Amino acid sequence: MKVIWYGHSCFWIETKGVKILIDPYPEVDDDRIGEVDYIFITHEHTDHYGKVELLSRLRGATVVGPKQVYLMAVADGVTRVKEIEAGQTMELENGVKVTAVYVEHPSSQYPLGYLIEGDKRLFHPGDTYATPAFQRLRGKVDILLVPISGRSTANEREAAHIVEDIRPRVVIPMHYGVYGEAEPGKLAEELRRRRVWVLVKVPRLYEEMSF
Repeated sequence: MKVIWYGHSCFWIETKGVKILIDPYPEVDDDRIGEVDYIFITHEHTDHYGKVELLSRLRGATVVGPKQVYLMAVADGVTRVKEIEAGQTMELENGVKVTAVYVEHPSSQYPLGYLIEGDKRLFHPGDTYATPAFQRLRGKVDILLVPISGRSTANEREAAHIVEDIRPRVVIPMHYGVYGEAEPGKLAEELRRRRVWVLVKVPRLYEEMSF
């Protein structure tokens, strides 16, 4: 599995030849984003939906999201768009599956996270706070992307609680640096304090990570 961070909560993931983009925010440098088959959107807020219409058109990608996102995309003239609900699993090509997971983001109408299963299992929860429901994902996630900014989402300490519940092998902090600041080092420190032994991989913009 290949993973590239484009800032904020925007990630490009390639697994088994399927290329997925998640949450392209308005200021994302779309010129750096290569081929995309699917654009998954976690919820309707602009800092996650931002460049959906442009990237869908330029890359010929199919947009997938909850009902609010579906309606926004249709209104924006997106022709390749599908709705997904919590608990639903979407079968993509080459045996890749994406399952929608309801998350805790009260300011959104219907927020979702996405569990992507290919050659590895990656979970992108979008904007979320800690919730006991994440314990159901324990043992099902290899790579966890976790928000840490504390702006309408988990801060570093709450993010550590999410990690403790899910127990992935690798944690990649997100949702900082563009809208609000946070320190990935504080997440790593809190995990050590809790004696949760996972690899915290701090992403660099546009750098490809392989797992």
